[in-house]
Amino acid sequence: MTLKLISFKLCPFVQRSIITLLEKKLDFEIAYIDLKQKPDWFLDISPLGKVPLLQLDELVLFESSAINEYLDEAYAPRLHPADLLLRAQNRAWIEIANQLSAAQFKLAMAQQVIAAEAAQNQLTILFQQLEGKLGTGPFFNGSTFALVDACFAPFFTRQLLIDKHLKPVLTSCFSKTTAYGEQLLARESVANSVVADYQQIYLERLIDQGSWILGQSD
Repeated sequence: MTLKLISFKLCPFVQRSIITLLEKKLDFEIAYIDLKQKPDWFLDISPLGKVPLLQLDELVLFESSAINEYLDEAYAPRLHPADLLLRAQNRAWIEIANQLSAAQFKLAMAQQVIAAEAAQNQLTILFQQLEGKLGTGPFFNGSTFALVDACFAPFFTRQLLIDKHLKPVLTSCFSKTTAYGEQLLARESVANSVVADYQQIYLERLIDQGSWILGQSD
């Protein structure tokens, strides 16, 4: 069965699926589209008009959570914990990863200080929750990389770039969260889950948006 991921180069949810595919060492193809000019063939197969999509020959899966759950059940090694309760807890914390990505997007796209500060306050609250949950690491559940880690990793990929412009760095007061992000960014699957010119593309997006955070490094 051919696995083909339909992607947008800056989408954190696409990145989650790429990390999952790389962790499982699967052969797959990627097709990149422009979300500002979505091709008709994409709209024909995407019920929500969003990425990622995973094409499996003639079948199509949409939504990163459904895609990753399928990949985890269909291909070894399993990334979700075997313990049912721990697995349920991991699924619940993926929602925190979703909220982190949403707040981060608001911060990156904010053009005024009021909107930026509101997003930073939301991020700080979420950092406090994550800091209280994390143990000795290096990953969310301890020594083993899990699907929940694949979901948190894209946040830290982007935060690494945002932190180059923010003063002070948002995660500086959260030692466990900082260490967790560093471990994720050092992992091969995470490092290889974005395109080679990702940083430049992301910076161009911030410039085009007139992002408030860019002014903080002047």
